[in-house]
Amino acid sequence: MENKVKAKLIQAERHIKKNWLLAEDILLELLEEYPETFSAYEMLYLIYIKQKLFRKAEKIIYRGLEVFPNNFQLSFLMGNIFLSQQGKAQKALVWYQKISMLTPEMLFNKSVALVYLGRRKEAIACFKEALPYFNNMATSYTFLAEQYVVLKEYDNAISVLKSAEKNFPANKEVILMIAKCYDKKKNWIQAYLFYEKAANLGQDTAEFFNIFAHSCYNIGDLEKAVDNFKKSISKNIFYIKSYIDLSKIYIAERDFNNAKKYLKIAHKIDPLNIYITLASERLRRIFNRDEE
Repeated sequence: MENKVKAKLIQAERHIKKNWLLAEDILLELLEEYPETFSAYEMLYLIYIKQKLFRKAEKIIYRGLEVFPNNFQLSFLMGNIFLSQQGKAQKALVWYQKISMLTPEMLFNKSVALVYLGRRKEAIACFKEALPYFNNMATSYTFLAEQYVVLKEYDNAISVLKSAEKNFPANKEVILMIAKCYDKKKNWIQAYLFYEKAANLGQDTAEFFNIFAHSCYNIGDLEKAVDNFKKSISKNIFYIKSYIDLSKIYIAERDFNNAKKYLKIAHKIDPLNIYITLASERLRRIFNRDEE
């Protein structure tokens, strides 16, 4: 019997990538004859999750729980099924809470479910327990830092990210996140230094150069601010925010010709944008007032 079960599992595994329907048939037939084949439930779960067949995945795990009641692994897989579906984090959490064996993977997924439910302080406490097992990934630190950012606990976020920086000094996402936290704290000089570091590490999107430009302006470097707004536009000519922000800088500096120039370009790209209209109206009022 053991050899027959192993042969069927190997046969199913061979078919999973190219013909998952055949693999499904083999595994279901196997369970009919040998319902205590735990690996078959796991393999069917993986097949169904990959194909986004959540109802089928749910049924097969329920079937497994009939044979293996209170099995921690099956409860974990059931929680994962619900976590994979929008709006079902509460059901996922119910299943995770049934598990007394606190594995790193379970703690991580439980913290994600708590985040989806807006219970971020609980998510932080949960994820802190799992972090030592995932500290080889920068995303583990940024995930935790994001929760602090939402709670506006920027010092805690920076502390977590500084730990990440020690382990991943060349990670541009970590450095950018530190810059944004300092920005939120209105610590303009530190924000600028980390934005500059992020740029040197390869951050180069239109959105990035826009926020870097604001940082430059905040420390009084007008020339670099203008240069970065222009870089932002060159990266994505449809990123309207940089046209508007650059025009505002020019208005503040009373360079009305350049302000008008960039607002005109923006208007051609997006004629219905209300923010372009408002900026243009502001420019018109200031210009008319000066003329008087």
